[in-house]
Amino acid sequence: MRIATMLLMAALLGGCAAGTMMGAGQGGRAEDGRSYEEARADNLLAAAVNRALVRDRSVNAGDIRVSVRDAVVTLAGTVASNDSAEHIADMVRQIDGVKGVVNNLRVGP
Repeated sequence: MRIATMLLMAALLGGCAAGTMMGAGQGGRAEDGRSYEEARADNLLAAAVNRALVRDRSVNAGDIRVSVRDAVVTLAGTVASNDSAEHIADMVRQIDGVKGVVNNLRVGP
């Protein structure tokens, strides 16, 4: 019985992998109209920005929202000062792959 179950699971998982790979190669589109490759590149860039924010001890990364579209990073949230907002924007501009930064950070408590 165990062998039959394992064979069934392997067959099912193999079908899932094939279906996933077929979808990835079809040149489909994300919900927002970008290709999957464009959306993935933006997601990877957003992850790199978030990692940089977390690594910088002068930044409270939990108060900052990051979104990326076509390699342009939009920063939103609250920071302690104008200097902090500029520091964060400058840091993000230096990350490989960033084409631009929209700094919507606000100074607040």
